[in-house]
Amino acid sequence: MNDSNDKYRDLLFLVRSHSFSLILLAAGLAWTIMYIRSVMASTDTADLSQPTEMLYAGLALITSGVLAMPAVLDRIPQKTFRVVMVVGVAGAAYFFLAATNSVLDEEQFQADQARVNALTIQRLSDIRDAELAYREVMGEFTDSFDTLLAFIQAPLVPLNFSIGSFHDTLPEAQSYEEGFVIKRSDVPGVAAELGWTDEAMMDSIAADAVSYKVRDTLYTSFFAENFADEKRVDKKLPLVNIDSLTFSPTSGQRFSIDTTYVDQSGLQVSAIKVQDPTPFGRPNVKKDTLRFGSLVEAHTDGNWRQ
Repeated sequence: MNDSNDKYRDLLFLVRSHSFSLILLAAGLAWTIMYIRSVMASTDTADLSQPTEMLYAGLALITSGVLAMPAVLDRIPQKTFRVVMVVGVAGAAYFFLAATNSVLDEEQFQADQARVNALTIQRLSDIRDAELAYREVMGEFTDSFDTLLAFIQAPLVPLNFSIGSFHDTLPEAQSYEEGFVIKRSDVPGVAAELGWTDEAMMDSIAADAVSYKVRDTLYTSFFAENFADEKRVDKKLPLVNIDSLTFSPTSGQRFSIDTTYVDQSGLQVSAIKVQDPTPFGRPNVKKDTLRFGSLVEAHTDGNWRQ
C-alpha cells in the first residue's frame, strides 16, 4: 500500500516539476506546426496563411520549455537560467504580438482587396456592356475610351416604339394601306384633327380604342437606358461615375484596351480585351490581373466569377 502511495507521489511530483516545461513545449509545438502547415499549403501565387513571426514564437517557446526541464535546470546556474528564461519568454511574447498584428494586417489587406476588386469588376462589367452596345450600333468594338464615352452619352441607341395592336377586323397590312400606322411625331397632328390632346390620343391608342397604331424607332443614349441613377437603383447596382469609369481604382491609371479581328467559322469578327494595368496586391508578389475579353478568341468573358 505504501509502495503504491509512493509511486503516486513520485508521479505527481514528476508531473508538477515538468508542468511548466510541458506547457511551453506544447504551445511552441502548436505554433510551429501551424506555420509548417501553412508553408506546405502555400503556392507560387498564394501567400502564407500564417506569418513568419509565428515560427519564431514557436521556436522561442520550445527553447524555453527545454530549458525549464528539471534535467536541464540541474546543469545550468540558477542566475543564468533566470536570464535565459526571461529572454526566451519575452522573445516569445514579442513574436506572439508581432504575429497577431500580422494576422490583423492580413485581414485588413483581404478586406481592402475584396473592396477594390469588387469596384474594378463593376467598372469592367459596365465597360463591357457599353462596348457590346457600341458594337451593336457600329458593327465593331472601339479601342478608344474617348470614343466609347462619347457614344455612351449620345442618342445613338435605337429603341422600337410600339403602341396599339393589330386585330382581325383591321390587320397590319390594311392598317398601313389606310394610313392608320403613324410615327410618334405624327400623334400631335392626328390628335388635333380629332380635337383631342396628345395624352388622350396616346391613351386611346394604347387601349386599342381607335384604329391608329404607333410604330416608330426612337433613339436614346446608352447612359439614359443603363447608367442613369434610377436605372441603377432598379437593378440594385452601384451608381456610375462617368469620369472615373475607365480608370483603375488601384492606381487611377486608365484601363488598357485593345481590339482586333479574329477568325470565327471563316468570318473575321471584332474582338476586344480590357484589363486593369495596375491590379491590387502586395509589392513583389504576383497579382491577379482582372480583365475581360480576348485578342485570340471572339468572347467577352471576364476572368472573375460571372
